[in-house]
Amino acid sequence: MPFREHEHDERFNAPTIPVELKPFSEPCFLLPGENRQEFEIVQKMMIEEVRPETNIEWLWTLDLIELSWEILRYRCLKQRTLLEHRHLAIKAILMRLDGAGIPARDLQNLELQVGRSAAEWRDNPQAASEIEARLRRNDFEDSAVNAEIFCQARGTFAMFDDLMHAAQTRRMVLLREINSRRELSKRLDKLQSRPGASRTEISNQQI
Repeated sequence: MPFREHEHDERFNAPTIPVELKPFSEPCFLLPGENRQEFEIVQKMMIEEVRPETNIEWLWTLDLIELSWEILRYRCLKQRTLLEHRHLAIKAILMRLDGAGIPARDLQNLELQVGRSAAEWRDNPQAASEIEARLRRNDFEDSAVNAEIFCQARGTFAMFDDLMHAAQTRRMVLLREINSRRELSKRLDKLQSRPGASRTEISNQQI
């Protein structure tokens, strides 16, 4: 079914999503905690950047919007992963400090004690200051903690990197396809406007 003629928002001179595609442009895939207004900003930016000219370009642009949002989502989740694994890194370093020379039979109790200390570091600012001061006294500066974080989170980071790479690749493929179709359309228009252009020449350009 052909879409209606695209309307334009005169305030921003940007294309408006065709009425028939409005239901498919709704952010139904937002996760709890994600912001609809932020999604709509990304949507508007992408539409202004691509400026779809045909029906198929509109469909591809909606895909580009979703892919761009996915990439931003993965970046935010990586940041949250860093914060979560900082707690695990503190726990691992405390276990290393307190576990030196501890008999194997006492390790389980030590793990419980260290777990409580790490939870206090996370939830109690005063306890966090005391624990971080202790770490510095034992030569565990922020760089050492950060290194431990990346060791703890490397599997999760690799997963998010793979997801971002896949979304970025798909986005680049769509952008190249849009550009290729537009270049082809320009060549055909130029050829068709040339006096004496044969049907064979036009057909060859379309291949």
